[in-house]
Amino acid sequence: MKIVKITGFIILFAFLITVYTNIMAFKDGIVGFTQKNRNPVGCVCHQFDPNDSVSVTISGPTYVIMGDTVIYTLTVSNGPAVTGGCDIATSLGQLYTSELDTSLKREEPVTGAGYELTHRYPKLFSSDTLKFTFKYIAPMTAGVYDTIFANGNSTNNDTTSKLDMWNYAENFIINITPMPAVNNQNTIVNGFELQQNYPNPFNPETKIRFSITKTSEISMNVFDESGRLVAELISSRVYNPGNYSLNFNSNLFGLSSGIYFYKLTSGDFSEVRKMLLIK
Repeated sequence: MKIVKITGFIILFAFLITVYTNIMAFKDGIVGFTQKNRNPVGCVCHQFDPNDSVSVTISGPTYVIMGDTVIYTLTVSNGPAVTGGCDIATSLGQLYTSELDTSLKREEPVTGAGYELTHRYPKLFSSDTLKFTFKYIAPMTAGVYDTIFANGNSTNNDTTSKLDMWNYAENFIINITPMPAVNNQNTIVNGFELQQNYPNPFNPETKIRFSITKTSEISMNVFDESGRLVAELISSRVYNPGNYSLNFNSNLFGLSSGIYFYKLTSGDFSEVRKMLLIK
């Protein structure tokens, strides 16, 4: 009986140390308190219970190719909405900070449950909304489902106030898909050849080469994962037979890290290839 009591005391003591350690660091961020860890007390720095008045959502692709890097956004809305913070975790993939958001940092919980992202300082709301942007790298296993977990808080920037609120985000499920087959054969089909860009992955510039064997009017455009046109590289221009190369600079179009597709079109012919921008 004494052994059971001692063991229980040790577990409770370890848990309290975990809570205390995270509480002491809450201004500079907090990790280990998402639903991944199933922590019973949640974001203890700003009340013990989540508050549905605060909206916390994760947005980004729900299908990601194995090994790819994708940008996601965590949005916190409502509540006191002066400053806020977050804790972001994943079950299989890896999380990294993005150059698009300098307010985040990467840390490992004291439980050693894998690296998570949290705020470096209380971030200011804008129009009742706060956004955190981060990178996600998918695992190298296709056919599995990954989960992004997160919470976010909304405060009046007074840590002693009982008006501060927080809430969990709904767990974000990602379907990890196989790498698509790519035809690397540099054979001219229907008088055209579109080669794989190089380098790939790239940042911020890559070279795209193509060949044509007859005078043709061609177009070349770049699309994001959702099919949205993000860059027009060649607009209905007539080219004579020959080999061509053009430089694509992602900075000129304000593109962030992610998967993009470039498409060569001429009449009824078109060919598409994938490229990966990692910043």
